[in-house]
Amino acid sequence: MSEEAIRIPSAGAVFWAEALPDGSGGVRAIAGPPPALKVTLSSALPSGITADTGSRGLVLLTSPILYDHVPTQTDLATLPPLPPITVSGATQSLDGRFHPRLFSVTPTAAAPTFVALRPSLQATRVGEAGAVVLNVKWQDGSAASWCVLRLTCTRNSVSLGFSGQADIMGDVIVPLTGLPPLPASQTNDIMTLTALGDRTQSGQAAADSDTLHAVQISTGGVFAALQTFPVTRGQIATAATLSIPGVTLQST
Repeated sequence: MSEEAIRIPSAGAVFWAEALPDGSGGVRAIAGPPPALKVTLSSALPSGITADTGSRGLVLLTSPILYDHVPTQTDLATLPPLPPITVSGATQSLDGRFHPRLFSVTPTAAAPTFVALRPSLQATRVGEAGAVVLNVKWQDGSAASWCVLRLTCTRNSVSLGFSGQADIMGDVIVPLTGLPPLPASQTNDIMTLTALGDRTQSGQAAADSDTLHAVQISTGGVFAALQTFPVTRGQIATAATLSIPGVTLQST
């Protein structure tokens, strides 16, 4: 009697990850229990391809291959050629840990693809280093939904970065986690503020944070690519404590 085997090849995998809090654009593994996400695909997959979605990500599966023998290494190394497959959809955090987001990626079998999630306001933790809490608007006064603010400063020639994503109302918390204690000769840090945004995605239930682009900022004066202001470690800084009328973004 010959042995048989069924093989279900993968056409690629997508993993949920957390955007690095320093705003560098990198990702890290999600700490704690797997996120409770509702994932809705918005694009049809090619015939013969299915998506198996889980709490850590999704995998694209092709039609099963039936062998009438135990597959050899040559069999296992031989994959049917597949065209690039784009997977588009939305994630909604059922446990409130992450902002909702849209995504559109083209995974391959050669390497995993990551979709970065950003912590929601209620899941953002503010430690003893403090935070900057702001509301961000566009020039027309509408909320700058889903924009990403990044603050940077330099200590002892080391660049430090902190970031946060606004909710649909434009409210954002940028925790300063990892900012070292102030040296005796220093009373504050001069923070540089930059922003990513997309006016067309504001007011929407979710946005694709991968398509946000650099925008001009005003903190009460002229619009520029960046703004600076002093932030004191250990405090919750707001527009009032920073002596600015607020943060306004200029769409481009």
